[in-house]
Amino acid sequence: MAPEIARPPLTEQPWLKEFLEARGFERTAPASFTNGRATVRLDGNVLIAVPGDSTTAWRTELKDAQPEAICNLLTHVLAAPSFLSQAELDLRASRQRTAEEALQILATSIRDNPDSHGGQHLRRFVWSIFNGNHALNLWRMKDVLDPQQNAWVTEVFTAWMQGFVPEASIRRALFESGEMDRWDTVRLRAPEQKRLIEAFDAVTDLLNSTPPGEPIPHLTRANGLLRQVVDLLRQAGKPSRQG
Repeated sequence: MAPEIARPPLTEQPWLKEFLEARGFERTAPASFTNGRATVRLDGNVLIAVPGDSTTAWRTELKDAQPEAICNLLTHVLAAPSFLSQAELDLRASRQRTAEEALQILATSIRDNPDSHGGQHLRRFVWSIFNGNHALNLWRMKDVLDPQQNAWVTEVFTAWMQGFVPEASIRRALFESGEMDRWDTVRLRAPEQKRLIEAFDAVTDLLNSTPPGEPIPHLTRANGLLRQVVDLLRQAGKPSRQG
């Protein structure tokens, strides 16, 4: 039986060098790589990642670990801000600054024209990136907004998807646009309430007239959800009592 061939040390395996170079880390010594701010080095089978902000180094034993597992591990570690290069940090800061400027422009537009067609879409957009309770039709919004508004929305949305727009900035935009003050003033008008009640009544009639079968569970769920909406809106319409 042929003896098992020992794998070369990690520092001599080309895939590790290629992986780190793709993330901006260049070899500065046989077992050390840096991006000018953070450092990754190998001490035998121990990988040591030293962050660029002088916080505690991260280390782990890699003996018998497969290349794929090592790459997955390093991908998560090196994505942390403390391991980014200064150029990457500057780029992130620039993206966040540009997105926050666009967000403030949207807030001003909402404040000046909250009830216009475009203003209502912008209001839904800002609320939608603040919490998960607001539905937004991107197709309709694109057609309603002018090219400049679309450009600002695109800038904010792209940066938000990449994690460059903090919640505090969105909250500030909601305050400055008047949305937080406007929240408690919005009520369904009588015709809109009537449409909701008619929908509830229609589903109730279907539930009562449909024979047992596959549609029944779906109708029952729809009926229950509509009842909850009707009850919640009625409760929201009652004047609050001061304690």
